Amino acid sequence: MKQKIIIFTVLIITSALIVKLSHISTNGYGYDLETYKAGNGWGYTIFVKNKVFIKQDIIPGIPAKKPFATEKDAVIVGELMIEKLKSKKIPSISYKELQINGVIL
Repeated sequence: MKQKIIIFTVLIITSALIVKLSHISTNGYGYDLETYKAGNGWGYTIFVKNKVFIKQDIIPGIPAKKPFATEKDAVIVGELMIEKLKSKKIPSISYKELQINGVIL
């Protein structure tokens, strides 16, 4: 019986460690990107060390308040923001950058 309890405890601890490590970003900076449905389009969330840092429901850099047309567009802009954060730049984007990256406006 004692051996079963020890094995069960080891399994629980191992499972907890696997879950914890699966949430650590593999990019070395602690940034993670998730997309989600936002109204009739898409948005993204950037996490820093598992905490929400940026939640973007609309396309930044344009006067209209509309979500990204595709999930791909949300990923493109989210990844650009992460690259800027890694480079210690302000995470902003211009209309021209959106056009250059093929984001549907």
